[in-house]
Amino acid sequence: MDMLPAVAGPLGLVVLALVDSTSMGTLVIPLILLVVGEGGARRVSSRTLLYLLIIGVFYLLLGIALLAGLLPLMDRLGHLLATPQVMLVLALAGAALVWWSFRIDPAAIRKRGGDPEASARRWTARARSASGRPSALVALALGAGLIEAASMIPYLAALGIIADLGLGLPRGALVLVGYCAVMILPALVLCGVRLLLGRRGDRVLERVHDWAVRHASGAFSWTVGIIGVLLLLNTAGPALTWLTGGQIA
Repeated sequence: MDMLPAVAGPLGLVVLALVDSTSMGTLVIPLILLVVGEGGARRVSSRTLLYLLIIGVFYLLLGIALLAGLLPLMDRLGHLLATPQVMLVLALAGAALVWWSFRIDPAAIRKRGGDPEASARRWTARARSASGRPSALVALALGAGLIEAASMIPYLAALGIIADLGLGLPRGALVLVGYCAVMILPALVLCGVRLLLGRRGDRVLERVHDWAVRHASGAFSWTVGIIGVLLLLNTAGPALTWLTGGQIA
């Protein structure tokens, strides 16, 4: 899909990584651990760092595994991506993503009688119960990674960009290391705030936590919509030309 690097490329990877850095697993849960953790600032920060290390490595290994499967497919079947039939499928996928982005928008969820922050509250309870035990933190990180993997649209888009850049698996894996580092960077900075300020940083951390809970679902819906629009912009033209019997350039 040559359109992905042309539209996004390295800058797109940074933007997608920053979006992923605001997810439940990479920002909200670490903030909960920093606020409710028992003991001194060093102990709380170190346990939060353990959580971040586990979830960061989880995403890295998952990404490398997916990339290892994607690159051979691109080599063998990449030429098919330029065919009008595949363009039509991608255009329909883009339209579906745009539709879904409206469905998962917080305002739409509230209109249907739902609560867009319900998931955040459930994770808050899980993080509170796990904050005092390293083994529970490891399980929490793996659980968050596995559950979020089911809706990892930005991460999958990033893998598509990396594959299209033609870097190969070794260099692609290095790019993924940087991507995952950016994913956990904001939470690492907040660990530093806790370490430097101790309990004096509670007010700052709680404000960031409240902001993240309010905006996490909204940021995800916007990202899904933008990815859908990009797919539509780059595939709808050739697909419509083929459907109407015209010649594709």
